[in-house]
Amino acid sequence: MTDTYGTYDPADRPGRKAATPEDSTLKAEDGTALPSFDRRHEEPFKGLLYLGSLTDQFSWLGHDFVIRTLGVDEQLAIAQVIKPYVGTGGGEQLAYATALVALSVVSVDGEELPTPIAEDAKLAEWAQMRFAYVKANWYQYTINEVFQRYLKLEDTAQQVVGAMGKAFAPTASTPG
Repeated sequence: MTDTYGTYDPADRPGRKAATPEDSTLKAEDGTALPSFDRRHEEPFKGLLYLGSLTDQFSWLGHDFVIRTLGVDEQLAIAQVIKPYVGTGGGEQLAYATALVALSVVSVDGEELPTPIAEDAKLAEWAQMRFAYVKANWYQYTINEVFQRYLKLEDTAQQVVGAMGKAFAPTASTPG
């Protein structure tokens, strides 16, 4: 599996499905093709739910990962999860990276990370359980790799938004 960008449906958050990538006409500044957000981003009002939602599939040391961008509610859940580590120096940064990885991973080798059993589990409980699992079971090498891939995915999402802004910018007209 190589780097493959796709979209996810934010309505499924905390998110466990990766959609297939869509063709895109958007280009990065270096001319490479950028992925597209879910086509539903064009819908009135509800379309904002899809602006920024991307997934990435990659292989690392024989394991296949699917990660996705996080919504603001999930990013704020990270702040709650790492609260006990705030002010501990290096522990705070490690806790942040671990929590971000735990929430952004959709699957590893086709399996989801553990989640609370109740269907109506609160986001905070879901985030805490996934953080606890990654913290207790993964070594820092894996966390660092997935964290770096997440930063790259966020950068790609930002490039897509920037390219869309240019593509949808009003054209300058001259009076007359």
